[in-house]
Amino acid sequence: VMLLVGIFELGFLLFAQISLDYAAGAAARSLFTGQITVKNGANQQTFQSADFCSYLSPLITCSGVIIVLQPVADFKATLTSQSAPTASTTVNPGGHGSVMMLQAYYTPGIPLWPLNVSTIIGTATFMNEY
Repeated sequence: VMLLVGIFELGFLLFAQISLDYAAGAAARSLFTGQITVKNGANQQTFQSADFCSYLSPLITCSGVIIVLQPVADFKATLTSQSAPTASTTVNPGGHGSVMMLQAYYTPGIPLWPLNVSTIIGTATFMNEY
């Protein structure tokens, strides 16, 4: 029974990681091409519900995801790990030519006991051209 629970949990975690990576990449592509526009200091929950969650799988609840959109110094700076933000974080769309990092933190609604994973992170980086 524990082996089956572990297999199902691992399958769900892999599925959630792939879904989160896809959503982050698709949202970043929409921002990069100008299909989505975000005002500086916008509420991350507004951006998340209006633009990001449409790319998520129906099995992943949008309420468990926190989005961070911010400019970084360069692409190398995106490799450093960061702690999960709070739900009141604002999004910063940067300016023309800014290197941007979009991170999506997902906390599963159920405790994932055998593998003990608490947060899954999907990241996408791009350079503003608008």
